[in-house]
Amino acid sequence: MKKLVSLAVSLAAALAAPPARATGDFVGVDEAKALAGKPGVRFLFADSEQDFAKGHIPGSGVAFAHDLHLLDDVKACKGLPMCEPRAAKLIGETLGIGPDTEVVVYDGGPGANASGDWFFLTLYGARKVRILDGGLATWKAHGGAVETGTPARVTAKSFTPTVQWGMIATVDEVKRATGDASRYLILDARHNLDEYTGKSLLGALSAPGREENVKRGGAIPGAVFSPWTKYAGNKDGQPDRPTLKDKAELEKQIAKLAKNGYAPGKTVISYCHVGLGRGSFQYLAFREAGHENVKVYIGSWDEWGNDPSLPLAAQP
Repeated sequence: MKKLVSLAVSLAAALAAPPARATGDFVGVDEAKALAGKPGVRFLFADSEQDFAKGHIPGSGVAFAHDLHLLDDVKACKGLPMCEPRAAKLIGETLGIGPDTEVVVYDGGPGANASGDWFFLTLYGARKVRILDGGLATWKAHGGAVETGTPARVTAKSFTPTVQWGMIATVDEVKRATGDASRYLILDARHNLDEYTGKSLLGALSAPGREENVKRGGAIPGAVFSPWTKYAGNKDGQPDRPTLKDKAELEKQIAKLAKNGYAPGKTVISYCHVGLGRGSFQYLAFREAGHENVKVYIGSWDEWGNDPSLPLAAQP
């Protein structure tokens, strides 16, 4: 009887445990709770400022992933979401992140926006950035403190970008990729089919405070519809669910793309509407599955759809 009771207790504990994650891109909730409030650690909320005000981890900063892409900067600065001086000021002065700051980024739970902040900071050379696996939903489920209101003032840090250019594809590389299926596979990570078919036109920032709807709808020629939700372990933002599906499931999902031209040796280019969100989530999924030769087209549909000289995919 004692053995049965012990077994039942162990099983219950296992079921209640937060999702395990081996990759260095994620941090579990217990470790995150231990890091909260420590010097040199910065928590960063990746959903909107309105969501931040409703509840966030105490002491967090906020950077809505969707608004980290500025189309004017993308076009002026070789495909970066922000020109380097602007990114340096945002990361160092506004967010209080220095070169040695340990950063934990999170969103409500699904992980797409968190992946956008993770990608942005990593792209500019922040060395210690991880995503809170399971997001705010898991944090709350495990007794993590939550506060409301606006961000607290932070001590400005000096941050000098060291851009990791291999993480991104420029519009010129994407144009080459549309005509070179032997070396490239372009994946459209948008989960809304109306975006892919051109029925839905979304907005994005062209510059701080200036949002404009994309002028044309559709998809990049040759792009395969590959919604980010196919790789998500927690698309509905529930507690105690991992952000990504496990590696075996990710590998199975990617293997299904073989019929669309996927091969392990190809360069995979992921895009969505602004790159930082659904596209960066797909980037993370491919990394987790072991495919290292993957890039995000940061310009994404915001850049492509606003350029009338660029071709549109034929629609069924």
